[in-house]
Amino acid sequence: MSEVIRRDFKVRTADGVNVAIREVKPVSGSRGNLAPLVLLHGTRIPGLSEYDLPVRGGSFVEDLGRTGHVSLILDARGFGRSDRPASMEASPQKSKPYARCMEIVRDVDAAVEAAPKTTPDNKVALMGWGIGATVMLMYAAMWPEKVSHVILYNVLYGGGTAHERYKGHPLEDPERPGRFNSAHYGGYSYNCPDMLLKKWDETIPIVDKDQWRDPDVAKAFAQALIDGDPTALERNPPTYRSPNGMLEDSYYIGKGKKLVDACLVQAKVLIIRPGLDYFSRVEDVKALQEDLVNAERVDLWEPPNSTHFVILDRPERGRAETIATIARFLES
Repeated sequence: MSEVIRRDFKVRTADGVNVAIREVKPVSGSRGNLAPLVLLHGTRIPGLSEYDLPVRGGSFVEDLGRTGHVSLILDARGFGRSDRPASMEASPQKSKPYARCMEIVRDVDAAVEAAPKTTPDNKVALMGWGIGATVMLMYAAMWPEKVSHVILYNVLYGGGTAHERYKGHPLEDPERPGRFNSAHYGGYSYNCPDMLLKKWDETIPIVDKDQWRDPDVAKAFAQALIDGDPTALERNPPTYRSPNGMLEDSYYIGKGKKLVDACLVQAKVLIIRPGLDYFSRVEDVKALQEDLVNAERVDLWEPPNSTHFVILDRPERGRAETIATIARFLES
């Protein structure tokens, strides 16, 4: 019998968008007065593909649930099982990038309001991956009275110089340097699952990738991306759609712009930057640490020789220790 219970439902945001949530909780209920954890995905992929794959070693929230934690995985607007705008049925070039970080903050608020009230002050914990972490930082800055803990996993922050990934990158408008190439990308993108698997492979520092990452987890990850878009199988090869708003924001943050000032955050903060990560930079972490002057506490976890996908890698490749670190932080 499973040690956790899953429940899928939708909630309506303040601006009328229905967003999907999966709640994962221990069969025996949450332990003590632990704050429920609201989780947000990154730039291109829905929440279940990152946090709750249906294979052994592929569900971060199930492993966390075994230690007594309740989690709510959010699909932001335009992603996964959440509402998509009509513009995502037309050509991408007919619309502007959809679902910027400040829009997704509304989705997070709907999830926060739907979270079970398990602490005396009714606060929640937040966790975001990549640009999803930027969104969670924004939310914690805007509603400090609702947030007890913030976990920033592979976060970009705008820490100084331009990101190496964005030098000569097609994200930049060739006719207007310093601006996102919205004319090329439009409102949303079609993505092939192999793109992210290739990026994952590139960051694993050994030839035999299966020794680092369970092939069943990799297969489930790719399938979850396809399952996250009901139109994916209409195309050959299958591709899944993702809004480009977070992609545009990642470009500007990567160019050194801060979309939120961390000095507004009052919660406990855990910054996670794996040693082999290609996305978050040392300078982002340093800038965050310098700006989090009003945070109740700031912890940094930099597991050495670990990848951007450490919470999906094999336990001995950093996964087990990272999950244990997160659980201890949430219990602080």
